[in-house]
Amino acid sequence: GSGGEGGGGGEGGGSGVLAPHLRTGDLGMLWSGRLYIVGRIKDVLTVRGRTLHASDVEACAEAGCTSLRPGCVAALPVGVVGRAAEEQLVLMGEVRAEVPLTAKALEAICREVAESVASSEAVRPAAIVLLRPRSILKTTSGKLRRRDCREAFLQLTLADAGEGEGAAAAAAKAPPKLPPG
Repeated sequence: GSGGEGGGGGEGGGSGVLAPHLRTGDLGMLWSGRLYIVGRIKDVLTVRGRTLHASDVEACAEAGCTSLRPGCVAALPVGVVGRAAEEQLVLMGEVRAEVPLTAKALEAICREVAESVASSEAVRPAAIVLLRPRSILKTTSGKLRRRDCREAFLQLTLADAGEGEGAAAAAAKAPPKLPPG
């Protein structure tokens, strides 16, 4: 129907009564009779049975490591090879310009991020990719392009693994990468 009513599986609570709705992709909740928009459905990750919001994980990573640029960390779901319904958490984040790009410094950043996310969200990232400043994929308005970041990660891990091995397996053993830029 028009105006967002009915059609397309809009049955209200299985009662057989069509309820008005719009499929906007927003995630919301009703509280005290008011609707609050709390995020986007596509930004919800499910890792080892836990439901996580990408923005919460990203904030956790940033809070746990001052070497990352604020607003420049993306939390991404990546499928596990051989387990279609299972996802792993991958983080991509920009390192601040003043941070030395030594192996020791990069390992410390990865350790701090992993510990922060694990303690706050009870999930350990399967991989952490560190990027040079101003290189994470964003829209012209400055929003993270998580889907494109995920695709870039998959391409990176497939290139490292060769044709015969899956991306998640490569990610698990790949060291943190710092692409040229």
